[in-house]
Amino acid sequence: MSEILSLPRDLKQLKGVNYRNFKSCTFAKYTQTNTSHSSFVNVESHLLTFVRKGYKILHTASKDYRIDSYETLFLKAGNYTLSNVGLSSGVYEAYLFFFDNAFLIELIYKYKDFFKLEQKMQDYEIFWVKNDKILQGILESFTPHFEENTQILDPIVSLKFEEIFLHLLLNKNTYFISFLAGILKEFRLDLSLLFEYCGREFLSVNEMADFAKLDLATFSKEFKKCFGQSPKKWLDEKRLQKAKFLLEFSKKNVNEVANECAFSSVAWFIERFKERYGKSPKQYQKSKNLYFLSKN
Repeated sequence: MSEILSLPRDLKQLKGVNYRNFKSCTFAKYTQTNTSHSSFVNVESHLLTFVRKGYKILHTASKDYRIDSYETLFLKAGNYTLSNVGLSSGVYEAYLFFFDNAFLIELIYKYKDFFKLEQKMQDYEIFWVKNDKILQGILESFTPHFEENTQILDPIVSLKFEEIFLHLLLNKNTYFISFLAGILKEFRLDLSLLFEYCGREFLSVNEMADFAKLDLATFSKEFKKCFGQSPKKWLDEKRLQKAKFLLEFSKKNVNEVANECAFSSVAWFIERFKERYGKSPKQYQKSKNLYFLSKN
């Protein structure tokens, strides 16, 4: 057995891997030409694997799975053993898509009306899809993005992942929701609270912790587990997004926007905004706000 690999962090150590990192995810094409390969893997983010050629054996704590060509496997973050690659025309090839809790929660929130989690759900350790030609087509559409000199914008990748998610949600509803429920139940913040954090405006991290009925330290730890960043950073990002919208579409000046978005000072708002978007609020407003332009 080889040493434990932590993925996606250690993708750069693997031969036959072509990968891209984006804000919302990491995805890779993995090619192998020999069958004598086995490794312990720590999957740090949730993983969707699409086997294009050959097959792969996955060992979990309870069972072994053989994933054949054109089958898709969704794994929760955790420890696994991968071994016994089968080749097709001398090669094994798979696409690997890694994404974290924050991205998953955002998608669940967006399509929350499709979720009925009050009933008792069966706990699945993996989500395995066979004979789904529509899903195969969606996954195959990533192929050109691994070619040399092909550029991908992060929003396009996010939309492609959203298409995969929505297809699974609508076509494998009960099975897929049960699998997702198994991920969500690992959080101390229940689903209704997660939805509230996505849709509600808070003035401070202390207010968020009070809403969750947790002390500040415990809340901060659990929130970071769910969203992949501190509640302070997450709250600041939401404020900046709101400020960006107001600067672009409202008649408010910079001071008014800073106050409405609950920044502690106008100077701090200007500094953070420029750091995030590469322009001062005033510069951004001049470049985007049609009302502002018409007054000058």
